[in-house]
Amino acid sequence: MLKVMLLNDGEGRAASLRQTLAAAGLHVVAEVAPGTDLAAAIARAAPDVVLIDSDAPGRDTLENVCVASEHSDRPVVMFTDNGNRETIRVALRAGVAAYVVGDVPAERIEPLLTVAIERFAMEKSRREELREAQLRLADRRWVEQAKGILMRSRSIPEDEAHGLLRQRAMQSQKRLGEVAREVVELSQWLGKSS
Repeated sequence: MLKVMLLNDGEGRAASLRQTLAAAGLHVVAEVAPGTDLAAAIARAAPDVVLIDSDAPGRDTLENVCVASEHSDRPVVMFTDNGNRETIRVALRAGVAAYVVGDVPAERIEPLLTVAIERFAMEKSRREELREAQLRLADRRWVEQAKGILMRSRSIPEDEAHGLLRQRAMQSQKRLGEVAREVVELSQWLGKSS
């Protein structure tokens, strides 16, 4: 059974949404008001998904979603009557996993939430892969710079410079890129202080 946190942002349909969730067999573990620290509320309630019932999502609500998305691994699904494209775009940029306009029958709620949870997991995985790729690319740049510094300062070939970096990384139990960055930064510092 999916655990749901409900945030009522407006005159909305919170009561009817609660009934629809109950009819769908979903458990509302918490209900929070607008202005609540959403990230903290999510941490306390540990829902599978956060539902926001909103007539028209306000800037404060969307900022709260944005902060909560950075600190939480829970998808946010927004139920609203506002089908404005720009509002949808802003909500999706803020971290809303699914933006649902209009009423949804009880039998469609759980599949809709399941899709939102899966899409959120896929998006999270893609973001992590992108971060890892960016880190690897940055590490390569640091390694190339550090090898150049070692080659010039010690008059050694590239493979020997790379070996020195690897050896230092193993000794210090750090990533090769971290050690390379330290070499580059130290070289820059020494160059400026001389």
